[in-house]
Order: sequence, then C-alpha cells, then structure tokens
Amino acid sequence: MTKKPLLDTMLKTSARIGQLIIPAKSLESYLGRFASQLTVWTHDDVYKVSIPGSAIRLIHKGRIMLVCSMHQLKDVELRDVSILLPDGSHAITSSGSRSFRIGEQSDSSDAYDVAGFDFTEPASEFPALTEKCFKFDCCPPDAPNSHILAFVVAGYPTADQQYELAEKNHLGMVRRVLVAEPDSQPTDRALLKLKFVQHLDFDPDGLSGGPAFVMQLVQGEVRAYLGGMVLRAGKSHCYILKSGYLWNFLSSFQ
Repeated sequence: MTKKPLLDTMLKTSARIGQLIIPAKSLESYLGRFASQLTVWTHDDVYKVSIPGSAIRLIHKGRIMLVCSMHQLKDVELRDVSILLPDGSHAITSSGSRSFRIGEQSDSSDAYDVAGFDFTEPASEFPALTEKCFKFDCCPPDAPNSHILAFVVAGYPTADQQYELAEKNHLGMVRRVLVAEPDSQPTDRALLKLKFVQHLDFDPDGLSGGPAFVMQLVQGEVRAYLGGMVLRAGKSHCYILKSGYLWNFLSSFQ
C-alpha cells in the first residue's frame, strides 16, 4: 500500500504556484526542490566543503539569490559560501553578499538573522545554477488563519547527510520535506511559530535556512507562496522568519 503525501490528504486539490497548477500529491516534492544544501568552500584539499545546514535558492527581481540564516555562518567568510553544481564537479562562489552589520542589528528581533548571496553573474557562466530556483515575485497576501491550510517546510538535517569526502570523495545529500500548521505569533513580529503535523523522529538540527511555503485560500483557490525561512526547529515546532522581511532584505541588494 502506497502512503499518500500529507498534503494530498489535507488539501484534496491542486495549488497554484505562479502560473503553474501543481496537483496536491506532487506539492511536497515540487516545493521541497527549492531547498538547497548550504555549502561552504573550506580551502582544504581533502575536506573541500562544509555543509552547515540548509538554504533557499530564489529568483528575486531578476537576480539569482541564495539566502540562509546568519547564525549558520559563524566563523565563515561570506565569500566562501557556494552552490554545488548538480554533478558535484564544482562549488561556485557568489559575486556578492549582504548581511546586517553590527550597528544594524537588534537584540530584540531575529529579523536580522539573514544573509544573502548573489549568483546572477556566475549563473551566466554556469546555467545549471538557475535550476531549482523559486520565483520569489510576491509575498503571501494577508489572510485570516482559516484561509491558511498548511505549510511545507524543507531542509537538510545534519545527521542525515553522508559526509564521506575523506573516504570516497562523496557527499550524499538527504532532504526532508515536512508539513506544518500555524501555531502562534511570537513576541518578535518578524517570526511565526509553526507546529509540525507529525512529531519528528529525527534530529532537526540543520533545517535552519530552509524554506517554509504556505498554502492558503485566495479568491477560492489554493495558492502556494514562500511564507518564510526556518531560523530554528525542534521536534514539534519551528520558527520562521516571515517572507516580508526576506523581501525587504533582498531588495536592499544594489
């Protein structure tokens, strides 16, 4: 007996994503593809890259972007953040990055825990970098909770990844795609707390930086939008940075 995807059971319909109509049974796999393994070039001959969690590949205002949380990049030079080509042959670095400076940050909000990387110029030489990029052309409209049907959260938990560079020169990337529901509004208005529909049976460390897509009713139609980015996760809940804050941050790139 084949187990149906959770969204197929919850929505029993299709969802519009931009100009596409995606069947409910395919939504989890389709949206999960926009989560990326965050990769950092280490300059080591053997352990060439580190993989400190998840990220999101986006197309925003014509730019090819990678975004993640800043706390994932502790002790990392931003210029070393990379995207692996699909065949794993090269790790391509960005042509520019942006994060909040010390003076711009606030201890009272996680809105500043974000970093972005511009891969538009490298993509002209390596077109494969544009694969699996979500077209982030709008934020979800304001809606009552009754119109929010579900969230799809995707990422690369650290314990699942096969890091075998020394033994086999091999990286085995394992992605998890999870379904969640809105739980509550934290004091920090930049965040939203989600509750996983099924309690996680694995360590969620590494989900930070991954996308959270929201399914909501708009004019009687189910539509999917980028709802935010995971900042931290436990086995029952996660907190996401709302997409409006991501939009404003990405719009600051010159």
